[in-house]
Amino acid sequence: MSASKGQLEQPRGPATLARAHALADRGDWIAAEAEYRALAQAAGAGAALLYNWGIALRETGRLEDAIAAFEQAASRDPAYARAFHGLSLSYRDLGARDAALMAIELAIDADPACDDFRFERAEQLIDAGRWRDALPTLAAIGPEAPGHAIARNLMGMALRQGGREAEALDALSTAIRHDPAFAAPLQNRANLHLRARRFTLAVDDFDAALRLTPHAPWLAGLRLYAAMHVYDWRDFDARRDALLNQVARGEAVAQPLVVQNLTDDPALQQAAARTWTRHASPRAATPPMRPGFPAGRKIRIAYISRDFHAHPVAFLLAETLELHDREVFDVALINHGEAKDDPMQQRLRAAADAFLDVGGWSDERVAALCRELSIDIAVDLTGHTEGGRVALFAGRVAPVQMLYLGYLGTSGSGAYDYLVADPRLIDADTRACFDERLLVLPSYQTNDRQRPRPAAADRRALGLPPDAVVLCCFNNPAKLTPAMFRTWGRILSRVPHAVLWLLAEEDEATDRLRREAAAIGLAPERLVFARRCAREDYLARLAAADLFLDTLPYNAGTTASDALWMGLPVLTQRGRAFAGRMAASLLHAVGLPELIVETTEDYVERAVALAAAPEPLAALRDRLRAQRDTAPLFDTPAFTRSLELGYLAALSGTVDGDIVID
Repeated sequence: MSASKGQLEQPRGPATLARAHALADRGDWIAAEAEYRALAQAAGAGAALLYNWGIALRETGRLEDAIAAFEQAASRDPAYARAFHGLSLSYRDLGARDAALMAIELAIDADPACDDFRFERAEQLIDAGRWRDALPTLAAIGPEAPGHAIARNLMGMALRQGGREAEALDALSTAIRHDPAFAAPLQNRANLHLRARRFTLAVDDFDAALRLTPHAPWLAGLRLYAAMHVYDWRDFDARRDALLNQVARGEAVAQPLVVQNLTDDPALQQAAARTWTRHASPRAATPPMRPGFPAGRKIRIAYISRDFHAHPVAFLLAETLELHDREVFDVALINHGEAKDDPMQQRLRAAADAFLDVGGWSDERVAALCRELSIDIAVDLTGHTEGGRVALFAGRVAPVQMLYLGYLGTSGSGAYDYLVADPRLIDADTRACFDERLLVLPSYQTNDRQRPRPAAADRRALGLPPDAVVLCCFNNPAKLTPAMFRTWGRILSRVPHAVLWLLAEEDEATDRLRREAAAIGLAPERLVFARRCAREDYLARLAAADLFLDTLPYNAGTTASDALWMGLPVLTQRGRAFAGRMAASLLHAVGLPELIVETTEDYVERAVALAAAPEPLAALRDRLRAQRDTAPLFDTPAFTRSLELGYLAALSGTVDGDIVID
């Protein structure tokens, strides 16, 4: 890859310069910066010394000062390419992409033969969404060139960004064959497999990358997350505990979404979010704008997401977008994902006053668009999930910025004014684990009453025993931990006529989980597996089950409301973190609080009692079906009015602290 840290000039001077270099070589950048500063402030400091001072300033996070030092170095010697390179890296770290690209172009002009500078330019173009512009330079670097593996790795990154996944896979595989000791293409190919739901292949590549670079940022967390999708629990407890200890120390080992699947501790989840934000968006959040109602026009809301297509976020939000009061609000959807022709995106385009495709745009360009549109309230529906744009919000796109729906927890940053919640998701004991003010609604999750409600699927056709009690969980397999599976095993051991119906991503995953079942004394045939299917078929499957068993630490969200919509009761153990209380929030909103328990023992006992008693379970299902359509969970007009009241209160600027809508 490019020389992203810059390279120090070798010492050619007095002992103090050698001492500064020695401190830098040991990683003691604070002491090194002090030495370089003393030398640089002396009369006649040369470009190389000023450059080294800039490197030290950048390493200590003083980016504006580093830029000044690099600019001084460039002014002393306009042909000194490294100064422009350091300047580019510092602007990149600040999020100033246009300035970073301008500086790296100057570095290339000063030293056209330096591959590192061309690679840095390509990487910045890819980061800016300009993947096509990066390809010609990279394609010109042939197999005989020393940088061929680096070029093919960057080509893979560019092609993946452009949706050309087969070509990306070929480019990354070429890089790996050319240089088997180069970890970056292994990690990038693993990420490509992960995105394509080829989880076993992803684990293999993550393992190979870890052997080469065991301390690479985020790598260990991604490896464990990929493995969890296929029930690959080798050394799970040791890996999990090691990761969480590192998260507690603020180390860059696991992304926030990964940590939410590993622990119910909201403080650790907050620590992971803060660490991720510090690395992914190093620039301090722009100070808030002054909120206030616009004069002479409607309030303009922008919902910003990459998931405006057939995706759980869109499935939940669609009707609320249609129901917004158009006498008061104009609604824009800013789509930084793909422009698609699926029915859901067609519906969303029709629901919005403006639907703006900004895939590949830089943060600066999207922010400029929001300012041009005079957006009053910007709602991030992605957060720290794949493709999140927290840095965009850190740069401030609207007077009021909120985090909602796609990511269930704190951003760990100052990028958002409010996190949307409800009284059951965050309480006084956990409030300190959230860095935003709260917009507390009566009920958290919006829903779409236009979702299908098909008849129950035929059990025999699904491979289910017709007379068995069917306990199901169609949560993402990554939400299932070994401890959760052992808890389910205790339930099955006491209800011999029950089967457990789960989602499986790969054949190897089903074999692996059946072996886990045998290891805890369960007959493997008591596990039944379903593969992913069309949405209406999935809903029909839910109606064929008897009881949905939720997971902890990460609850069902959209899947739980889908189950309740189809009349399937959901049993949950209430956790401490936001994601561990989601199902409890939904059950309160649908009027079934008796299905919320506080301990694992209570979870087992309640599940056994329901599974062993067909009449009470049938009565519970009948009650759910009778009340679901009038329950707050599916009262989308009432939810929309509550959300709008929250928006008005936030925009008024008259409420100090959290906003509570009764």
